[in-house]
Amino acid sequence: MTATTTKRPLATGLSVLFLLLLLASLGGRFWATDRAAGKSGPTHIAADGEQVVLFAAGDLLQLAGDGELRAVIPFGRTGLAGDPIDLRFIAAGRLLVVTQQPAAARLCQVTAWDCRPIAEVTTSRVERQLKILPAAEPGQWLLTDARGDMLWRLAPGQPPREAVPAGTLAGPNDLAYAADGALWVADTDHRRIVELVPDPAGGFTVGREHSALNEHTAGRAWFPMMLARAPDGRWWVTQAAEFSESRAELMVYDPEQGAQARVELSAGAWPTDVAALGDSIVVTDMDRHTVYRVASDTQAVSRFGDERLLAHLEGIRQQREYYEQFSRGSLVGVVACGILMIGAALLATPGAKRWTRLPPPFDWAGAPAEVPHVAGVHWLKRDPAVERSLKWAERLGYLLFLLPALGALLLFLWIRAQAGAPGGAEAGSAMEAELREAGLTLLTCTALLGLLLPLIRKSMRALWTRLGTDGRRLYVRRYDGREIAVDPAQLGYTDRMILYREHTWPLTGGKRKSVYERGEVETWLGPLLRQARRLSVGEALKHQWEHRDRRMLWWLAGGLLVAALSIVALKLASGIPAA
Repeated sequence: MTATTTKRPLATGLSVLFLLLLLASLGGRFWATDRAAGKSGPTHIAADGEQVVLFAAGDLLQLAGDGELRAVIPFGRTGLAGDPIDLRFIAAGRLLVVTQQPAAARLCQVTAWDCRPIAEVTTSRVERQLKILPAAEPGQWLLTDARGDMLWRLAPGQPPREAVPAGTLAGPNDLAYAADGALWVADTDHRRIVELVPDPAGGFTVGREHSALNEHTAGRAWFPMMLARAPDGRWWVTQAAEFSESRAELMVYDPEQGAQARVELSAGAWPTDVAALGDSIVVTDMDRHTVYRVASDTQAVSRFGDERLLAHLEGIRQQREYYEQFSRGSLVGVVACGILMIGAALLATPGAKRWTRLPPPFDWAGAPAEVPHVAGVHWLKRDPAVERSLKWAERLGYLLFLLPALGALLLFLWIRAQAGAPGGAEAGSAMEAELREAGLTLLTCTALLGLLLPLIRKSMRALWTRLGTDGRRLYVRRYDGREIAVDPAQLGYTDRMILYREHTWPLTGGKRKSVYERGEVETWLGPLLRQARRLSVGEALKHQWEHRDRRMLWWLAGGLLVAALSIVALKLASGIPAA
């Protein structure tokens, strides 16, 4: 037994081992990524002056007003699934806990963590960023619905009722009462905080409003998310940046004068929620696993919590870092095992077969010296499989375009529905503009894909072309029945095609398989092509460029111009400024 023969079973076994390690690394990557996502820092916080509750890494942390960690409560104790989208104290010791998947709310007595359902909010219209607040009327609730761009009024035994006229809000988020009882809302996609004043019909109309785009806004953090009222009546607001930027800021607004300051937090801070605690403001920082206390008068920032809380949050951060490192290591393992598996597979393969190349489709050297004698013109016989495929291939090419085009159109209409109808509630808002921009881009790219249709048609017509010879010249019968005769000395050819001026006649199809029956090309064309010029791949491309089909170029240029004009027209029709 040779050494090579001995190595093959070993290499095969190693290849299987590396494959198993690759799958294990992939599993480890997914597991660690999921675990890391669950070890997020504090995201939501509530305070009532004497105590604080915050959510971090699947638990509710119960603290005293001075930051002493009293208890760690698993979120499952509330009877709700998933993570909370809002926490707020609505009375001493009574904590309102809200989730959005599914939409649900419970009122918890924090001394015993006895949680009971409140208003029915499980409606298909409420799917994103919902916040709930007791209404002035006993037993009723107000609910913001970011997806539906609406403020709903919930009353026992009644379906949700619109509390503002359509178009008043766009992606509303947090809501809270001012000292005078007025309702303020973080109107996220309108980039403002707005006061809603009760009207005689039981709804609300717009009062004061302040833009989140002001001289204090840093970067693109102009989407107000959560707000809290300080003892002096000013509003403290967390403002997020564009979704891709993953950053946020903390802003201070005066109810009358608007934006007054941006609070300087630690570098890289990502404030997600804010609550008033006595004469200070507490803020959660999800990325840095920290809670800040900010003096409402001087805006001095300090860390909030005792040693136990800091140690607990640091433990979460270290766990997240461990899972992230594990995830990165697993990714390295995926790459390494993939390389080793390929190497072992190569060793297990006989040396003569490792880098085998496909044989050339035609044996030009073995072609006869002369074309066999023929009376008239011999037309090369096409491969029967190619002959059959030509009957439906062109239709299939069009179908393969039409199906994605229809899917793109339906996706475009769905995106438009998410953004809102033209001129509707969210006209001019950033999110609507971005969604419409994405939809228009998708639709335009699909239209540009339509430029491939004439290329498909031209390729299929080239395949319909028949080649023949009378022993002296190459005869070509076009798809429309016309015939031309060409001196072989004027031709260029490769293993895939014959080239003559702007014409290209294919010899092979997919997988370098001959379009014609076995031996037809070598027997009838081989002798003629000895007079032609054999081209390399680069020379063939150069020939096609020098003898390009000008009509096709003009058609493509016209199509691109029409597409560009369509983009501008669609943007103008949708109210999107043309870039």
